[in-house]
Amino acid sequence: MKNLSFTLLTSLILSLLLLFAGGVWAKNSENITVKSEVIGEMCFTTIDIQTTEEWLNKEYELIEFDSYPNIRRQGFIMDMFYSNAGFGKSQWTEMDTKGIYVQSPGTLYMEPTLWRDSGMQPKWLLRISIMNPVSGDSCK
Repeated sequence: MKNLSFTLLTSLILSLLLLFAGGVWAKNSENITVKSEVIGEMCFTTIDIQTTEEWLNKEYELIEFDSYPNIRRQGFIMDMFYSNAGFGKSQWTEMDTKGIYVQSPGTLYMEPTLWRDSGMQPKWLLRISIMNPVSGDSCK
């Protein structure tokens, strides 16, 4: 009886975790993509965001990219760009990274309402580029 209860409880917990994780991934994957690539001794992470009305009205957004295990000792370089000229991803303009915070072990905190209030519109493209030293298998 104990084994059956344990198995049922374990199955329920795993099912709920998969359901929750699937819902979060589906929500973020609609307008946010994260790609990481090893270049020499560096991990180059690109986060592309297709802005939507719903996204611009968010008070905050957390994006986990799991390629940055130790910001305290390794350091990083980050830059941000936008594209609104109608040429897709072929033309980018650098923008201020105000309102973006990098948290260990690889999470970006950002406030889309700041950009909306400064004039950003739906259907704009945002690109955040982050470069940091490779550490183990962290750059996936």
